[in-house]
Parts: sequence; structure tokens; C-alpha cells
Amino acid sequence: MIDTVITLVFMMAFLTFSIFPAIKIVNFIEKKTKLSEKMKNLLMLIFTILIALSLALFMKMT
Repeated sequence: MIDTVITLVFMMAFLTFSIFPAIKIVNFIEKKTKLSEKMKNLLMLIFTILIALSLALFMKMT
């Protein structure tokens, strides 16, 4: 239980740092395919959370 809480705290710290890479990934996907505004926002949210979670898990492992 405490490991999950620590991971989520790390994730909250990394959310601000993961926005820029998420923007770049979504822009790259948009160049390949046509995306609606709703889909772009959803992809941005998903990639931001995934990048922050992966960074938090990496920090917890080290």
C-alpha cells in the first residue's frame, strides 16, 4: 500500500515535466494521421499520465 502511495506522489511531481514530451508525441502522430481536437486532447492526457507514471516507477526502482 505504501509503495503505491509513494509511486503516486512521485507521479504528481513528474506531471509537469511530462507535458512537453506528450505534446511532441501527439504532434508527431498528428502529422501521420488527421486527428480531431477531442482525440488530440485525449491522447495528450493519456501520454502525459503514461510518461509521468513511467518516470515515477523508474524513480521508485532506483
